[in-house]
Amino acid sequence: MLSNSDHDRLVAEIYSAAMGDTPWTATLGHVADLFRSSASLIQVHDQTGQITAVENHGYSREFSDAFFASEAYANDPRMPYFRSVRPGTIYFDRMLYDLEEMERNRWCRESCDILKVKYQLGAMLRLPNDMTAGFAILSSPGEGHASPEAIQAFHRLAPHIERACALGHVIEFDAATRSALLDALTRKSDGVILLDGSARPTFMSDAAAEILRANDGIAFLDGTFVARRPPETRKLQNLIGSVVAPASIGEKSGGRVLVTRPSGRRPYVLHILPAPPAERFLAGTSVACVMHMQDLARTMLPSKDYLRDVFGLTAREADFAAELVRHTNLENAALHAGMAVNTARNHLQSTFRKTGTSSQAELVQLFTRLV
Repeated sequence: MLSNSDHDRLVAEIYSAAMGDTPWTATLGHVADLFRSSASLIQVHDQTGQITAVENHGYSREFSDAFFASEAYANDPRMPYFRSVRPGTIYFDRMLYDLEEMERNRWCRESCDILKVKYQLGAMLRLPNDMTAGFAILSSPGEGHASPEAIQAFHRLAPHIERACALGHVIEFDAATRSALLDALTRKSDGVILLDGSARPTFMSDAAAEILRANDGIAFLDGTFVARRPPETRKLQNLIGSVVAPASIGEKSGGRVLVTRPSGRRPYVLHILPAPPAERFLAGTSVACVMHMQDLARTMLPSKDYLRDVFGLTAREADFAAELVRHTNLENAALHAGMAVNTARNHLQSTFRKTGTSSQAELVQLFTRLV
């Protein structure tokens, strides 16, 4: 069914897809072609057995989503058989159930008619964190059952599919975690810069890049960070050096430096932090230092969506609340929110009730904590 060269190329492609270098849809298409089948798919299941993600070849994503939400899928009598397959093993249709009995069932026939496939050859895969995945090759009535040669070839392939998917799960979970944490960092800070073991930036948020481009007290010149005043530059570079230097591993390091600005605006506070130990072990090629950049001249405003969702403010109340944080003075806040002062006072009283506050100062203090 599969030559040795076909097998080796397919294994390499599956690992490439798991690491994000090749689209899963293309790889699944290659699998289906080599097994002379119409379609193939991967379903990821959580600890309760619920489907959390699907990739497939042969169907659009919209079609796939609609089918898995359909009455036909929910009532298909084959589903309990598929779910009973032990992780780490392969299956094929006639091994699991009586084909003639399934053909007599309305829901089974309806599922087959919708998908235009009738037979399956697949494997239940073990993933980290007690998750599982189903990998299936789907054949039409004309293509028929999986042959003994196809089953043997799939037996040989299945362990590689499981290892690749487990590796991909770890990589994607790690990437998603980092992305979420980095997003949280950028929301709580004006700018974030990640440095490698040679103090070179490996990531810079848009806000950080904007601060450096402004050249108002802090810049990145000739491969190093330079502040307005030489003492500030020395302190900043010493803090970065204390974090990225090999001798500092396992020791407390980093700190804060105030950077003044030629424009006369309020200064920046730069907070230099060592990366977590898991990163610092590979600091030569990964993240060794995190720099938070806080602009003391910037007024941080609460999200209007946040105010509406958490406190039940109306859209106009949220508009006024944001301007009140920006200006603190009720009249100025009303002006910039585009409303009359009496209307603003009514919104203020309503906002007091919804937030459990009793004064304008208390309200502003509450909202600034939400940033």
